[in-house]
Amino acid sequence: MKRIALSLMLLSLAASGFSQKSNVRKAENALSEPIDLTVAKTNIEAAMQNAETSKWEKTYYVAGNVYYKYYETEEMKRMKQESFSQEIKDEMLVKAIDAYAKAGEYGMQPDEKGKVKPKYQKEVKRNLEQYGKYLINEGLASYNAKNYKQAVALWSKYLEVPTYPVMAGVGMEKDTLYNEIKYYVVDAASRVPELKSVAIKSMEELRDAGYKEENMYEWLAEEYKKANQMDKYVANLQNGMKKFPKNQFLMGSLINYYIESKKENEAIAYLDEAVKNDPKNAQYLAVKGNLLMNMKKYDEAVVAYNQATSVDPKNATAYSGLGIVYVTKGEDINDKASSIKDNKKYNAERARAKAEFEKALPYLEKARTLDPKDLSNLRVLRAAYLRLDKGAEYKKIDAEVKALEENK
Repeated sequence: MKRIALSLMLLSLAASGFSQKSNVRKAENALSEPIDLTVAKTNIEAAMQNAETSKWEKTYYVAGNVYYKYYETEEMKRMKQESFSQEIKDEMLVKAIDAYAKAGEYGMQPDEKGKVKPKYQKEVKRNLEQYGKYLINEGLASYNAKNYKQAVALWSKYLEVPTYPVMAGVGMEKDTLYNEIKYYVVDAASRVPELKSVAIKSMEELRDAGYKEENMYEWLAEEYKKANQMDKYVANLQNGMKKFPKNQFLMGSLINYYIESKKENEAIAYLDEAVKNDPKNAQYLAVKGNLLMNMKKYDEAVVAYNQATSVDPKNATAYSGLGIVYVTKGEDINDKASSIKDNKKYNAERARAKAEFEKALPYLEKARTLDPKDLSNLRVLRAAYLRLDKGAEYKKIDAEVKALEENK
């Protein structure tokens, strides 16, 4: 009885395997005229679920053909301006790609004798390369419909195709189109908050591949800063500056970072590098003057500001900076004089301070002429006139300051 039961069980299993391979053939036949996609889909999906045929190369090759036929049918409707389903098109095209990928995978598996004998590799490669490109147009359709999430999904699937083992050596990833589509992914993913990480990853890959590299360094700087990833932010800026030393955005961002971090010496070092690369940029020299002034290196600040005005005689920042240096020096002298007991020495120091305020006036007035709405400059100018007891001038500047403050 045991032998009979065992024989019956083996017979049943064999019949099941035969039935499922039959389903693959039925699905394949249903793609011939007259085409019956419902029969094809029902049979091939049954075969994909069966243990006997779920890892068979032909199962997935036929499945790819079935799903692609669904896609093609909808596409023909679109071309004829008939009613069609974009959702079905997208779904079936992606399923076709996935099925061909699996056909390629199982075709490279050794058989029971340890031999690899793929039957559909040529067709699989051709279809993946050709149909994979259709994902680009479908992604564009979603993008134009403002369905950015779907556009990212479809374009990402296209970018995935060259990574399949069966596609090794085909060279899709070397096509100029490949990085261009990744650039599209950056654009679409940046519009969907939950896909921000996808956008950043794509930017990093494009940067490292040298595609629109300068743009990627700039965009990544903004994204890293927004995410408060300061280590990546600084490293990205530094590496970007090595490759694009004249990029003002990268240089300015790096300098600002060091200024905000109270690392004035590092900021000045990059400013010197910036001036070397762009000697006609007076603003770099003016910023350097500001830093030196904040560090109380007044003489060095004066040198930097004078260099800036020499390069650009209309640089209001540099003229204002020169005025601020002298006003600050005058205030420092007055502060120290307040503790002097000797009246003669006290008056001498007050006179020295007044001389500094007098030096400041022409520079502050020049800055005022160049930029009459610079509140910071006007406030310093007002303070200088106050220290010099020039009431009429003080009142005039005070009125300008108050008018600007009211209109802010």
